[in-house]
Amino acid sequence: MQRVDKPELSRKLLNHMATLYNIREVREPNHLSSYVYCQTRGFFDQKGMIEPTDDEVMLFAIGYGLQDVLTPKDMATPVYSYNGIIYRPDMSLTPTFIEREVEQLIELKTTRRSAKYHATDLPETWLDYMMGGCKIRGTKEYDLVILYICGNYSPPFPLLYAETIIFAEQEIEENWQKLLGRKRILDDALRTDIPPTPFEHCYEWECRYCRYKLVCETMAKLG
Repeated sequence: MQRVDKPELSRKLLNHMATLYNIREVREPNHLSSYVYCQTRGFFDQKGMIEPTDDEVMLFAIGYGLQDVLTPKDMATPVYSYNGIIYRPDMSLTPTFIEREVEQLIELKTTRRSAKYHATDLPETWLDYMMGGCKIRGTKEYDLVILYICGNYSPPFPLLYAETIIFAEQEIEENWQKLLGRKRILDDALRTDIPPTPFEHCYEWECRYCRYKLVCETMAKLG
């Protein structure tokens, strides 16, 4: 038996996934997720400074692909605009009970982290986004579906978990004010063409694998 590397085939498939899910596309800066994640990265993304790495293409494609597979046909994926911010839940169900005025919002996430880790500690960005959606749609409830690719077992086996998160009105409002502050930072940066100060408008863990990390480090050294 002879085995021969075929990198051109890998490249063809990576390019296909990037095109299929618009991973290299520069989208409008006013999506809710633009204000959940790093504002410096959001600025550089808008400028198209560096294309997504192959690792990023793979991670995004896995997430989008699994979302397509897991989304039932009767689920809606509406798009909303609120105070200039575009928001789209991964899925939603139209209310079927008279006492429920707002549709059931559903967020679908995939992760390689252990389910044990997420049992008591969900990523801040997930919560920021869901609370932002609650504010926009006037509800306190958000359903979260998590596909743990490696599950909780040895050997690893995928695990699908779903829960309803009920937020307090105060934390929804405090989160909204935080998001509006981030929006002002990114809006000002794009208007003046001056990137937000590196490492100041993000969660620390976001920098770990960011493709702009060296750019930010260089900017920080230059002052």
